[in-house]
Amino acid sequence: MRTLKTVGWGLYLTCSWTWCIGMFLPVILMHRYGWLGFLIFTVPNVIGCAAFGYVVKTPERSKALVEKYKTAISLFAIVTIAFHAFFIAMLANMHVPEFSIWIPIGILVIASLLSFLPTRLWPVLAGLLWCFSILLGITLLPIQTVPQGSLPWQDAIWLLPITTFGFFLCPYLDPTFHRALQCSPSKHSFGIFGITFILMVLVTYLYQGTILSALTILLGLHLALQSIFTISAHIKEGLRIESISRKGPFIAVGVFAYLVAIAIAHRPGTTPELAIDDYLRFFVFYGLVFPGVVATFMLTDRVFTPLRIALFALVALLSLPLLEVGYIGNQAWLSVLPVIVLLTWAFADRNTYSTKQI
Repeated sequence: MRTLKTVGWGLYLTCSWTWCIGMFLPVILMHRYGWLGFLIFTVPNVIGCAAFGYVVKTPERSKALVEKYKTAISLFAIVTIAFHAFFIAMLANMHVPEFSIWIPIGILVIASLLSFLPTRLWPVLAGLLWCFSILLGITLLPIQTVPQGSLPWQDAIWLLPITTFGFFLCPYLDPTFHRALQCSPSKHSFGIFGITFILMVLVTYLYQGTILSALTILLGLHLALQSIFTISAHIKEGLRIESISRKGPFIAVGVFAYLVAIAIAHRPGTTPELAIDDYLRFFVFYGLVFPGVVATFMLTDRVFTPLRIALFALVALLSLPLLEVGYIGNQAWLSVLPVIVLLTWAFADRNTYSTKQI
């Protein structure tokens, strides 16, 4: 029974982390950089996320982190839910434009209802969903040829620091990772996640050649069901960590962000190419803001004082043009600079803090 629960929570992690990122970013990276794009996504993602359980280690430490940084964790959940709204609306615009508003709204309603399911059922639900997605992958065989890539391979190398920065640190603000560590009988659920998530990324690899031009019923179900699972899990865990007085604001801000994300996907003059650019702009949160919060607050054991928040906001604002050109333009090397600044700040601050403690 202990082993089954460990596997179940590992599959819960896999499905909660199979976002609109894992289901689509490898498509973009492979089209741009070929196999190298697949590797710079998969390797830091799997290692960074699986390491969470072995770094935090205990449910008690996880609970302490959630209590101390619950505002940042709640915001992470809200942005993740909104990102899915944009992703769903974007794909609906491409393939079924007449339903591009109603599909993301319907998914939010379904996900909200599922969030009331008891916690003990989530590993079971994840196991069923994971099996469905793997069966979808089998129907997509034989393996498709990966494109050579339209951009120089050196650009992929320049993107590696920021993808590693994001994938190594974002899990510490993901409430579903904390839920898995607190409920699983073993931290080895995260090792199970590492194996099963690789298979999910391989499913993305199998449809990378067709998703932009066609959407089958099975593929549409995979994208929709995985999105529903992730949205629902983040609603459930986001509400769980909030006090009674803050649950209302969490819901209100979450619904507002969701609707804004749908509106962005429907802004006038949007083409598939521009929509993909907007999709990449969401990574300012996962490549800069959230991992930056972990680096400069959580790793240094700092609290959110007005001065530190203002300094962090200033660094983030000054980094936005660099990431715009790095992600969307043709100067990928500029995306390294914000990572250097934030890591330098974090290490300097941590050393200062350690010295004062001694």
